[in-house]
Amino acid sequence: MTKFAGYYAGIGCAILVLGYLQICFWVMAAARQIQKIRKAYFRKVMRMDIGWFDCTSVGELNTRISDDVNKINEAIADQVAIFIQRLTTFVCGFLLGFVSGWKLTLVIIAVSPLLGVGAAVAKLTGRELKAYAKAGAVADEVLSSIRTVAAFGGEKKEVERYDKNLVFAQHWGIRKGIIMGLFTGYMWLIIFLCYALAFWYGSKLVLEEEEYSPGTLLQVFFGVLVGALNLGQASPCLEAFATGRGAAANIFETIDEKPAIDCMSEDGYKLDKVRGEIEFHNVTFHYPSRPDVKILDNLNMVIKAGETTAFVGASGAGKSTTIQLIQRFYDPNDGMITLDGHDIRSLNIQWLRSQIGIVEQEPVLFATTIAENIRYGRDEATMEDIIKAAKQANAYNFIMELPQQFDTHVGEGGSQMSGGQKQRIAIARALVRNPKILLLDMATSALDNESEATVQEALHQARLGRTAISIAHRLSTIKAADVIVGFEHGKAVERGTHEELLKRKGVYFMLVTLQSKGDTALNREATESNYDLETLHFFSVVVEEDVKPVPFTRILKYNASEWPYMVLGSLAAAVNGAVSPLYALLFSQILGVRYANLLKCINGVCLLFVFVGILSFFTQFLQGYTFAKSGELLTRRLRKIGFQAMLGQDIGWFDDQKNSPGALTTRLATDASQVQGVRPGSLRIILL
Repeated sequence: MTKFAGYYAGIGCAILVLGYLQICFWVMAAARQIQKIRKAYFRKVMRMDIGWFDCTSVGELNTRISDDVNKINEAIADQVAIFIQRLTTFVCGFLLGFVSGWKLTLVIIAVSPLLGVGAAVAKLTGRELKAYAKAGAVADEVLSSIRTVAAFGGEKKEVERYDKNLVFAQHWGIRKGIIMGLFTGYMWLIIFLCYALAFWYGSKLVLEEEEYSPGTLLQVFFGVLVGALNLGQASPCLEAFATGRGAAANIFETIDEKPAIDCMSEDGYKLDKVRGEIEFHNVTFHYPSRPDVKILDNLNMVIKAGETTAFVGASGAGKSTTIQLIQRFYDPNDGMITLDGHDIRSLNIQWLRSQIGIVEQEPVLFATTIAENIRYGRDEATMEDIIKAAKQANAYNFIMELPQQFDTHVGEGGSQMSGGQKQRIAIARALVRNPKILLLDMATSALDNESEATVQEALHQARLGRTAISIAHRLSTIKAADVIVGFEHGKAVERGTHEELLKRKGVYFMLVTLQSKGDTALNREATESNYDLETLHFFSVVVEEDVKPVPFTRILKYNASEWPYMVLGSLAAAVNGAVSPLYALLFSQILGVRYANLLKCINGVCLLFVFVGILSFFTQFLQGYTFAKSGELLTRRLRKIGFQAMLGQDIGWFDDQKNSPGALTTRLATDASQVQGVRPGSLRIILL
C-alpha cells in the first residue's frame, strides 16, 4: 500500500505541474494570437476604401474588435487545453477498453454522439454578435454626438433605439442556449443508455458465455466510463469553439476582403515634379451606398496649376464629391481624372495623397496634443516644421497663450478648442506637409464672423503658390478666386471670374442674389449666437481611480426578476451534479450482491441507468435554457442601464479622456459580456 501511495503522490505532483503548464502556455499563446488578430483586423480596416465605410457602421467595427475578438480568445485559450485533455482521456479510455475486451467496447462505441450541432451554434452566435454590433453602432453614434443629443433632449429616444437592437441579440442568444441544452442533454442520454447496454451485455459475457472475468468487465467498463464522461464534459468546450467560430467568421470576413482602393498599396507611379493641373474627362459617378443616385454626370473641367478655383452650386450638385475623387477616396464609374496629364489611378495612392492638403468644414482633431495633431499631416515633421506651419495658419499666437502651449490636449474630437482654433490647427496640419494642391471644403462656413475673418486670412496665405480648390456657401469669401466654376446637376455649367459670371446671370448670379437678401438676417443671427470656447478650461491630468469589485449579490439583484428561471435552472444543475455520486450508489449495489443474484441486480441497475439518462436529458435542457434566458436578459439589462447612465451624465463627464466614445462603447460591449460570464448561470458549475 505504501508503494501505491507513493505512486499516487508522484502522479499528483506531476498533474499539478503539467496542469499549470497546460493552461499557462495556451493562455499565453491565445493572448499573442488575439493581439495578431486585432492588429490584422485594424490594419485591414485602415486599408479599406471610403466606399466600404459608407456601407459599414464604424460603431459595428468597434464592437467587432472588442466583443467578437474576446469571444475568439475564450475559444482558443484554456478551452483548447481542456478539450485536448478531455479528448485524450476519451481516446485512452476506449483504447484500454479495446485492449481488455473488444467485444464489449464495440457495443459501447455508440457512446460517441453526433456533434454536428456545433455548426448551428456557430450560426446563431454569428447572428447574436451581428445584433450586438448594430447596438454598438448606435451607442457609438450617440456618444460621439452627445452634445446634440443632450441639446434636443433625445436621451430617452436613443436608449429605446439602443434597446431595440439588444432585443434581437437576446433572441438569438436564448435560441443558442436552447440548442446547447438539447445537445448536452442528448449527449448525456446517449452516454447513460450506453452504460445500460454495456452492463447488460457485459453481464452476458461474464455469466453466460464466461468470456470475461468480473475484473475484466469492470476494467473495460471503467475505462470506457471515464472516456465517455470526459467526452460529455467536453461539451462546454465545444460551445466555446462554436461561439468563437461565429465571432471569427465576422472578423476574418473583413480580414480576407480585398479593398477596391488599397490606400497602403506600393503600386503606381510617383511623379518627379508636380505642377498641380487637374482635369476631369467625362467623369460619371455615384456613391456605392446609393448606386441609383447619379452625383456627377459626364463632368468635364480643367483646374489650372497655381490658380485658386472656387466651386459654387446648390447642395447636392457634386462640388464636395469632386474633391473626394481628386483624393481618390472613390474611383469614377466612367471617365478619368488626371494630374498633370497622368490618370490618378496609375499613380501611387500614398504619394498622391501626400501632395494634397485638405481643410474641411468640420475638421477632425484627435484626442491628443496640438503638436501631435499637426504632425498627423506629416509623420517626420520636426517641432520647427510644426511651429512654422502654425505661424502660416495664423495659429501660433493663440497656441502660445495656452498654459501648455503645443502640448495642450485638444479633447475628444477637439472639444476643448473653439471653432476658429480647430480650423486653424487643421490648416496647420494641411500646410505642414507643404502640399502642391490645397482643398478647402467649406472651411469657414461653420464659423462666426470674427473667427471667419481670422481663418480667411490664414487661408489666403496658404493658397499662395499652390493649386487651390475652394468650396464655400458664403460667396463673399470666393470673390477673389482666379476662376469660379458653377455646378448644376453634376455638371460644370459655367466658368469665369466673379464679374464675368455676374454678367452671364446664370447659376452664380442666382446664388449671389439669393444670398444677398439673407445677409442681414444671417449677420444678426451670427452676432447673437457668437460664443467663444477659448474660455473653456483645459485638461488637467486625469487621475485614474481603482474601481472596487462589485459584490456578486449586486449582480444577482439585477437578475432578480428572473428568479423562477434561476431557481429552476439551479435545481436542474443540482440534479445533474447528483449524477456522479449516483454512480457510487449503483456500483455499490452491484459489488455488494451475491453471485447468484448478480444478473437480476444488473438488470435493475441497467434500468436505473436508462432512467438517469432520460432525467439528465430534461435537466440538461432546462439548465441550458433557463440560464441562457436569465443570462441574456441580464446582459441586455446591464447594457441598457449602462447606456442610460452614460446619457444621464453631464457634458463635462464626456470631456474626460477615459470617457471617450470609443472607450464607453467598448465598455458597454465587453464589460457586460464579462459580467454574463459570472452571472447566476455560473451557479451550474458550482452546483455540478
